[in-house]
Amino acid sequence: MSFSYEVKETIMKAKYKNPCCRRSVFQGILVSKGYTEDTTVYINLENTDMIEYAGGLIKEFFGKEISVSSLPSGGRGKRLSFSGKSQAAFLESVESQENLYQQKCPYCTSSFLRGVFFACGRVSDPNKQFCLEFSLGNRLELIFEHFGSLGFDFKSTIRRAEKILYTKNSAVIEDFFATAELNDVAYTVMNKKIENEFMNNANRLRNFDTVNISKAVNAANPQYLLIKKLVDNNLFVFLPKELHETAKLRLNNPDMSLNQLAIHSTSHISKSGITHRMAKIMKIGEELLTKHNL
Repeated sequence: MSFSYEVKETIMKAKYKNPCCRRSVFQGILVSKGYTEDTTVYINLENTDMIEYAGGLIKEFFGKEISVSSLPSGGRGKRLSFSGKSQAAFLESVESQENLYQQKCPYCTSSFLRGVFFACGRVSDPNKQFCLEFSLGNRLELIFEHFGSLGFDFKSTIRRAEKILYTKNSAVIEDFFATAELNDVAYTVMNKKIENEFMNNANRLRNFDTVNISKAVNAANPQYLLIKKLVDNNLFVFLPKELHETAKLRLNNPDMSLNQLAIHSTSHISKSGITHRMAKIMKIGEELLTKHNL
């Protein structure tokens, strides 16, 4: 079972306190996938379970029995139909952009969004990718404007002659399902986004540490080799006494960064102070080696 269909099963099993909310679910379905021929209303849906759910809403609110047939164009899915002058008139009003649904309580908006997703929505499993899309046909502009009024930033495209609204933005997907009060889906998206951010940050820190260690080792190696050469050739004593501690720290800790050397210094010197002293050690050391032809 796909993640999308699990969400649609949740919609089918949901309980609504107010009849107006159940009606708003149906209006979302009707606006998304309904069309008329005279006074007959047709709705294309994915499978028999969804047909039965929509048919139950139609019988509840309009007392109409439905007919079920294959899609005229073939392919997957089924088409339900019923005779209803008022519903046909409603669809005509939608197409003239007079209204999309009748909001009678604060929860009707979330119910309408559930209906839209139920009829034409698809969402990817967040564990694989973030993608929410709606296959809307001629209703794309209407739904696009409505989504925009709710603050959802969707994009549109055409795929195999079908008009699609879509987003791959996890924040938009999360907001959509939260507004539709499908909170388990919103939390799943949110948790996966947090997990991804945590993993990305961990990788960045690991890569950052690796680069810094590499830089520290590369910088420290010439310092260590020069100081060791001074010691091996009895030239260490010619370094100024104020540089001895820093030179010994480097000799005993060849892999430490300059910041770490500063922390371990008994002189309570800063990193910039260590850097300055190390530069002097390198300059004087090279001069001593050159002077003694080493």
